[in-house]
Parts: sequence; C-alpha cells; structure tokens
Amino acid sequence: MKKFLLIPFLLFAVFSMAACGGSDEEPSSPEQPGMSGQPDGGDGNDDGSDTPAPGGNGRYLVLYCSRTGHTEGAAQMIRTTLDCDILEVEPQVPYDNDYSSMLSRAQEELAGIRRGNYPAIRTSVEDFDGYDLIFIGYPIWHGSMATPMQSFLHEHAGKLAGKRIALFATSGSSGISASAGEARSLCPDATVIERALLLTSSTLPQMEGRISTWLDEIGAVREEPDTPDASSLKVNISTGDRTITATMEDNAAGRDFLSRLPLEVTLNDYNRMTEKIFYPSPALTTDGAARGCAPEPGDITIYVPWGNVAIFCKSWSHSNDLVKIGRIDGNGIDVLSVEGDVRVRIERQ
Repeated sequence: MKKFLLIPFLLFAVFSMAACGGSDEEPSSPEQPGMSGQPDGGDGNDDGSDTPAPGGNGRYLVLYCSRTGHTEGAAQMIRTTLDCDILEVEPQVPYDNDYSSMLSRAQEELAGIRRGNYPAIRTSVEDFDGYDLIFIGYPIWHGSMATPMQSFLHEHAGKLAGKRIALFATSGSSGISASAGEARSLCPDATVIERALLLTSSTLPQMEGRISTWLDEIGAVREEPDTPDASSLKVNISTGDRTITATMEDNAAGRDFLSRLPLEVTLNDYNRMTEKIFYPSPALTTDGAARGCAPEPGDITIYVPWGNVAIFCKSWSHSNDLVKIGRIDGNGIDVLSVEGDVRVRIERQ
C-alpha cells in the first residue's frame, strides 16, 4: 500500500466567477501550477484501465476529478481520514490552461451530454467488488457535475449497480442539488446518499472540520487494524529435520516480516557465532518501531544501518541501531548456535 501523509493545510484561492450564458456557476479558477489536468493521480495505464492507489481500509473508494486542485484537496483529505483507496478520473484530452478556453469547452461538453454525447475519459475501473461505499467528488460547472465525472458514471453505471455512493463537490456559489440529480440519473441502480458535502469558496477554509463532521454523519469511519492474537505472531523455523518456533513482535517491522513469509534463506554466520544474519529484499520497514536493545540469545532483530535481519546466538551490548522484531521460543536458539551458515525455511504457523 503506498503511504500517504495528511496533506498540509491548503491555502485556497476564491473561485473565479464570470457571467456566461445565464448560468449561475462557472468552472473554478484557472489551474494552479502542477494542476493542469495532466495525469497526476492513480495509476493510469495505456490500455485505459486504472488501479486505485490503495489504503489500509479497503471498504471505501474515493473517486474524484479536479482541475484547480480544490476537489483534489478534499478527496485527499477524505482518503487520509479513512485510510482508503483513491483514484483520479481524468479526461482523455487535458483541459486548456486558458480560462476562457476552459469555459467554452465546458459549455460545449455539457451541451453534448444533453444530446447523449459524453466526452472521452482515460479512466476506467474493472470492478467495485469489496467496496461498501464509493465517494464521488467533482467541481460544479455551470450548475452541473463536471463532465469527466459524468462520463465516468455513464460508463460505469452497470458496475456501480447496488453500490452506495456519497457525493462531495466544490463550487463558487451554486448548490449541489442539480448535480446530485444527475448522479441519480446516471446511476439509477445505485443508492446515492441523501446527505452530500458541498464546499464553496466561503467554506473551503473549514474543509477539515466539515469533512470530519460529514463523514461522521454518513457513518464512514476509519477502521483500525485488529490487534493480532498471539498465535498469529507465531512462526516455524526449520533446518534439516528440526523445527523451532519464534514469536514476532506486534510492530511495523514484525508485521512486515510476517507478510514476507514463507521464506527460504541462508543465515550467514557473523562475528564468530554471535549472530546469524540475512538481508531481506527490499529491506523491512522500521517505521514506528522502537529502536535500541541489548540483544540476548534468541532475539530476532534488524540492524538498521545495513538493513539485515540478525538472530543473536550470544548476548551482545546495547545498540541504538537494533530494532527487535521477535524472539525464538524456549531454547530453540540452540539449533542455530552452530558453526557456519545455516539454510532455513521460515513460515507462519
């Protein structure tokens, strides 16, 4: 799962407003640097299919389209709050940076949609299996849902049948009711939650609090991983016809180690039978794990500067560069306390 941190508090510019054809809402202000509409989210593939960037909570998916970055900011905040999957919906042809050209194209695309002609997009999703709730985010253009998201919902209506959808939008001043009606028309077999979130130019500075309140209101909560029981932290270490057991630590490094199993590795003798070591590839994460220990026989550790796993056969002095990730049970370390290298198979019980 890629790691994502809470985005810093965004400095938002007020949406630009321009009179155009009697519409009460225009597309948002011209793109900020780096937000030109070019692919900058998800994992786009040349074949048009996309894989959502994964989070730790697979129940939710955030889909969004954004031109100025306002909607993207809201989408990323939802994703970070829930630790869930996210994917950007992108037009096949990026929008012009020129604001007037953008206005004209938006009007043409909205008129085309009313005739049944949806603009091409480069984003598609194979299925929505496993998602309990799908967040749909978009800017409001001329009172309507932004056209790339309309195209996405039109193309994926069948796959979204039976799914729950939560809408959030950014707007200069228009309401969200018209675009909510469009969502229901585009996905008649999905359930669009009545309570939607609208962030206008006057409420964008309160984005974090408004999103938090809205998520509580619709019952979308972050799921913390269950604390594993002792048995789920147990591993077998086999060499020849002998098998010993070990118990891994419930920390990020220990869980990363468990996720790599089963492993068949050669434990190299180091420092005259003081340690048996090997180098996992890639190196195990040590994020959030306590550093520093005085290893005793049977301790399983990571030596952070080198990234190697070290199983201690003898006691050693305290080192701030060691992270303890487990311990061999009982007197099992005797099996590894031999001269030379040892070939082992490590697997979960």
